[in-house]
Amino acid sequence: MIKKNIKGITLIEILIGIVITSIIMGAMLTSYNVVNGSYAQVIDKASIGNSTRTFSEMLLRDIRMAGYKYFDDNLITETENEMDVPILITKNTSDECCDTITIIYGDFDRNLVDDERYIRYKIQYSFQPNPDENGVFQILKSKQKWNDNDSEWSSSAEDRDTYTNEIVTDYVSDIEIVAKDNLGNIIDPPPSLTDNRDKLYSIYTVEIFLTYRSKKNFYKSEKTRTIVSLYDTERNLGEEPDKFLRESIILSAFTRNLEAFR
Repeated sequence: MIKKNIKGITLIEILIGIVITSIIMGAMLTSYNVVNGSYAQVIDKASIGNSTRTFSEMLLRDIRMAGYKYFDDNLITETENEMDVPILITKNTSDECCDTITIIYGDFDRNLVDDERYIRYKIQYSFQPNPDENGVFQILKSKQKWNDNDSEWSSSAEDRDTYTNEIVTDYVSDIEIVAKDNLGNIIDPPPSLTDNRDKLYSIYTVEIFLTYRSKKNFYKSEKTRTIVSLYDTERNLGEEPDKFLRESIILSAFTRNLEAFR
């Protein structure tokens, strides 16, 4: 009778294999979590960067249009000479957000003739709290047209050039807007019909300090990460510990169309 040697795996070898496999799977899971967390952070930063870039380009373009009108445009409003205010900056007086800005500029319709061809637009940037998140805000933009027949600003669904309070960006922590003269001095308070009226056309540049906040927690641990306000220390952000990422940029817009009135 021939005897055969039957080789198998012992219980100890099986246990060792299970342990080694568990270690490998744990290492892979840890690596996946690290990579996934890093990827999520990259996505958050990219999202903030994209929102900042798109909104900044829009805002700068509108500010540069302030005060523009054609040479023979004599369109005037009867509303307290509102046309005399090409840029109106309203400073935030609460502990929320944000400075707001109104921009007025002219255009014309080639299909019309004589004085009827001239148009005046008013753009307003305002804000409202984000309904789903505390501490961040949505920026709204409206564009109205001067109605000479009714002597008022208006917008309508039929007019594609006008709209009311459309959300143009979200998760904004604060916007500071500052008017400066040609020497770089801050015009305070910003020119209006009641304050510094003689400086309405002396605004040389408009500086914007814009801060976004990430939608989700960005850091692993809570920490105080203060964003220092550009000109007003009472508007510093992030003085309470949290895990959010805040990114700030400074924009500067040259008010080229006010040059003719200086």
